[in-house]
Amino acid sequence: MTKRRFPRAHGPFYGYYQSPQTPVLVYDLNLGGGFVNFGGEPATEAHFILGVALPDEGLVQLQAETLYRQESGVAVRFVDVDLDTSKRLARTVNAMIPPPPAH
Repeated sequence: MTKRRFPRAHGPFYGYYQSPQTPVLVYDLNLGGGFVNFGGEPATEAHFILGVALPDEGLVQLQAETLYRQESGVAVRFVDVDLDTSKRLARTVNAMIPPPPAH
């Protein structure tokens, strides 16, 4: 089993692609990226702006870089994330991950 670099919050998180007029859903959100479902034809650009609405943290805008494409969407990596946005992402993800089972 491969250990992931960052913990993930399954979602979905509401967001937008490039402009508020193009809604998307983001799954497996983490400090390094996520999976974007466009609900239709996925973005063709390798780099784009992704807005994500974080519960209790508000909207963040992230520079996204396409890693790979699937029929259901695009896996992305976040690039050039500032400290404030990183902290907001971390708080959101950590709040949504269930605690490990007690032994």
